Amino acid sequence: MRKFYFLGIFLMVLLASSCTREDESTTVVETEEVIYVSGEKIRVLGRLITNQPITALDHGFQLSTSESFSNPILISLGEKNGPGRFIGETSGLQINQKYFVRAFINADGADFFGEALEVKTLLPAIESFSPSFSFPGEEMMIVGRNFTPDTRVFFGEQEATVLEIAFDSRLKVRIPEPAGKAKVPLIVQSQDEKLEASQPFEYRTGKYTLVGLFPGNERIYDNVFFQHQNGLFAGLGTDKFGSYLGSLQRFDLQSTTWSKVDFPGETRRGAFATAGYIGGGARVDRDNYYYKRDLWKISGEHFERLPDLPVDSYHSPAFELNGQLHVVGGTGSGLRTLLRYNPATKIWSSLSSAPFDLASTQVSFVYQNKAYLLATDNRIWEYEPTADSWKIFTKFPVSSEGGLGIAQVIGDRVYIGFFFRSMQLMELDLQTLIWKSKTPIPGNPESLNAGHFTYNDQLYLLRCPDRTIPGALPMELYRFDPNGI
Repeated sequence: MRKFYFLGIFLMVLLASSCTREDESTTVVETEEVIYVSGEKIRVLGRLITNQPITALDHGFQLSTSESFSNPILISLGEKNGPGRFIGETSGLQINQKYFVRAFINADGADFFGEALEVKTLLPAIESFSPSFSFPGEEMMIVGRNFTPDTRVFFGEQEATVLEIAFDSRLKVRIPEPAGKAKVPLIVQSQDEKLEASQPFEYRTGKYTLVGLFPGNERIYDNVFFQHQNGLFAGLGTDKFGSYLGSLQRFDLQSTTWSKVDFPGETRRGAFATAGYIGGGARVDRDNYYYKRDLWKISGEHFERLPDLPVDSYHSPAFELNGQLHVVGGTGSGLRTLLRYNPATKIWSSLSSAPFDLASTQVSFVYQNKAYLLATDNRIWEYEPTADSWKIFTKFPVSSEGGLGIAQVIGDRVYIGFFFRSMQLMELDLQTLIWKSKTPIPGNPESLNAGHFTYNDQLYLLRCPDRTIPGALPMELYRFDPNGI
């Protein structure tokens, strides 16, 4: 409407001038509209209307918080020859501040002003950020609006490095080191305005501590491992030269010392072990397998012979449910065979076969008296012992290629990972089925898992350099705090 108003005035002036003297002139300056406004920047469109040749020494806009334009901010565009539109822009304004703006020209020693328009700068806002779960040093993108050039970003009390501010709406920052908390508020400060994102940022957690070295610089492969009370056991299998080992080593969690434990059975590799049993395995001579069917009950550092397994067992996953031993598949028998040993009757029985091929290179775990096994297609199957039934539980989200990984339950979470030449560990919340990645394990990426245990809600990991790695590199025992920073 204002444009039509001024245009009407201009036409009336032209009409009047046609009826009066030809040397009568008119000059009109119009503040047409504010075409852009952000938190600290505005862009304004003005127009010079005149019926005569004119050269303005200066033109532009004045901006002030006062309607009287005291101490105005000047947007000077320099000389202007002839009528037409012009655009001016300024920045560095205060956010959420009301301003008055008007166009001006300076010509023939006089100042001409347009009508003042009222405009208010905008408040900044956070719309989203990604990633919401990561680790220090990674880049994050924060999307929002009206961010000012002095914008600062905080992860809790830790200030991040702002790498880029694009179009007043995108902040690229580098995630700072944490200050002891996994979940922290994400705060963006533009000028004096502090904004908090609707959800917190979460650091990827997990802290590794080297507890000790396996005694004698020995490396063991294809071994068994189990936990009994305050002791972590690992042994049997072969050494790095392929020689068979007939004993185990016990790590005392109280004294943090190792001690040798003799095993009364024959030497073997590829056996299974649970907290209560050791059995199966074989001696391998090139392509010849000499299977061991003996089964032993673990009683501290002592072993009691039990009835033999009814089938050969090599690289078989094993677990205990309802106080009974379950042995699944393996390359020595049917890969889908499921057997159960009842210690009360000392009888073995066959159960429903697994719906997929299994070997101990694929991980398994027990939670709430159900067994869970990872198949080679990354599906995790649930076995329910009362109904003797199988069903798909969830899917492992990253590669498990090569097998040889770990799976260990702590509370309502299971930790799966460290597959062949992988340092990646994933955490699954068994209540919500939400996966999270954890801090990668330190050390040699070609190390293998020789054992994994839990104690005081922390994970213990026995790592062995691959057989192909030369030198006297020792096996390392790490303690992993899932919530450590």
